[in-house]
Amino acid sequence: MIKLSSLNENQRDAVQHVDGPVVVVAGAGTGKTRTIAYRTAFLIDQGIPPENILAITFTNKAAREMRERISKMLGADICARMTVSTIHSLCVRLLREDFGALGRDPKFSIFDTTDQTGLIRKALVDHGFDPHKNDPRDLLWRIGKVKNVFPVVESEDFADPVFRQVYLSYNTMLETNNALDFDDLLIYGSRLLENKKILEKYQERFRYIMVDEYQDINGCQYSLIRKLSAKSKNLYVVGDDDQSVYGWRGAQVENILNFERDFKGAKVVKLERNYRSTGAILEAANAVIANNTVRRAKKLWTTEKEGHPASVIAAADAHEEAARVLDYIIAEKKEHSLRYGDFAILYRTNAQSRLFEERLVHLGISYIMIGGTKFFERREIKDVASYLRVLVNTEDEFSLLRIVNFPPRGIGKTSFERIREAAFEAKKPFFEALREAASGAGVSSKARDGIRAFFGIYDELKKQADAAPDDPASVVRMLLKKVNFKAAYEAACADKNEAVRRFENVEEFINAVVEYQRTEPKPSLEGFLENIALMTEETENEEELKEESVTLMTLHSAKGLEFKLVFLVGAEEGYMPHELSEAEGNIEEERRLFYVGMTRARRRLFISYACERHRYGQIIPREPSRFIEEIPPKYLVWEDNEEYEKAKQQAGEVIVDSSIARIQAILDRG
Repeated sequence: MIKLSSLNENQRDAVQHVDGPVVVVAGAGTGKTRTIAYRTAFLIDQGIPPENILAITFTNKAAREMRERISKMLGADICARMTVSTIHSLCVRLLREDFGALGRDPKFSIFDTTDQTGLIRKALVDHGFDPHKNDPRDLLWRIGKVKNVFPVVESEDFADPVFRQVYLSYNTMLETNNALDFDDLLIYGSRLLENKKILEKYQERFRYIMVDEYQDINGCQYSLIRKLSAKSKNLYVVGDDDQSVYGWRGAQVENILNFERDFKGAKVVKLERNYRSTGAILEAANAVIANNTVRRAKKLWTTEKEGHPASVIAAADAHEEAARVLDYIIAEKKEHSLRYGDFAILYRTNAQSRLFEERLVHLGISYIMIGGTKFFERREIKDVASYLRVLVNTEDEFSLLRIVNFPPRGIGKTSFERIREAAFEAKKPFFEALREAASGAGVSSKARDGIRAFFGIYDELKKQADAAPDDPASVVRMLLKKVNFKAAYEAACADKNEAVRRFENVEEFINAVVEYQRTEPKPSLEGFLENIALMTEETENEEELKEESVTLMTLHSAKGLEFKLVFLVGAEEGYMPHELSEAEGNIEEERRLFYVGMTRARRRLFISYACERHRYGQIIPREPSRFIEEIPPKYLVWEDNEEYEKAKQQAGEVIVDSSIARIQAILDRG
């Protein structure tokens, strides 16, 4: 029997509700993950079979944490019988099982952002559009925006002839490659549930559904969740409308605000006791978010001491802002015996990180920047993964073209074009035409030898994969033995160190497979590929936060994390709120983003801004963010020159001239 004595009254109330719709409004730092884990255990205590429980999380990291908590409480065997996954992973499972009902092959590939961008670039070239004048990344974002509206309808984007042709070609190429992008997983998953027989099967299987971060779901996700829960009505959602910050990628805060309207008879539980921050930080954050009109009334509170008010650092310019922030970090570390890992610098846009990075390097301070190139998106990792993807899905032409001549095997562009034409005329897959070219005419003897060499490796890998379906690590080991990636990178990279780094990443790939195989109850090559494909969509919250490194990240990436001391930098009109938000009517989401940044801090919160910045070679005056003005004076302190001089002395270095006089001079000149 699970003991609930360690939970507070509201958490116990949330945990013990079994049947019917429930919305748990969980403020920042109120223990929502713990509450969901206890509620899962409580359901099983009530006799609910684990197989009938579905828990949907927003990220793979959250799913792993959930499984770990449940395993500790109930045991790994019971946890393995449940379905705990992201909604994208759930859709993969549904489509692998029943995609044939939509006339599609269940052995599809999942294309990540890099793959998608490559398809868009090809679509641009095929239609005679210049990829340099039409940014593929921007087109990809616009395609995602269209797909996130469910059902997909023709928007104003389709009036743009470039977008229309690229959109149509992009989707055609996905289908030709028997591939889906991340938005397609949701779209086809929801379409699959329009089949009454299939819907009833999953409704019967998942009779108790829990959804974390409900404020972040988009229209397609909402449709899928509503269909699955329509029969049992047992939908349990947890979220916080005040932390809804993904409107730009389709999230609809109305889903959590209108829960009682959409699900009649719903129970509402609020979690407002915060276990993370001091009283002063919470009061400041409460005051800011109270200015939003579209929200549920709530107020975070804590039994912790009030603590220090939020500190505002005013700098003359961007360079001084970076210098002052680093001075304070060094001073606070020395005075309170902290580690650099206790500090985070949060900003609105990635471009703001540069000056802080330069300053950290100058001072010799280690840092990690959340948002760099992720492991599974690196070129060399995609080289290895592409071999595996073709083993699983021979129709994945995109991956096949990446590897058939890598490492170089003497197969030229002319040979590829001839094989492609032959495949088109014969109406057969490129893979099949390529194999036929290994023994037929139409290509040079050099190209034919290269194709034969490729299929020699492919066939051995395929034989191993078929012989050991639950041992994907053995396939990867064979791949690294058969393909000389090290020599390929040494030949391709002018910088020897770069070649070494790439091959080190390839060697690390095997560790990733082994780790997957160790933790997955039913490992498979397909499962591993799904796992890494889905991981590339996540924020860099997945990276280990090093104890002796300052963390730099955007406010969006910071969601779900916490640090002892947080520096919220660039708190100016134009950044917070962002200059585009006023025209787009997104000020309330920008305020929520500022609120998220504030509530990442456990002990101290610093807010900095610059009075002027350089932009396009000109000096642009800046105004402090309106959100600073929304903090009551009682919970706000402006760091004056005396405090800064003290910080510099503690840092052991005079970094910049006295800033107060410079700031006043800027203000005096208007």
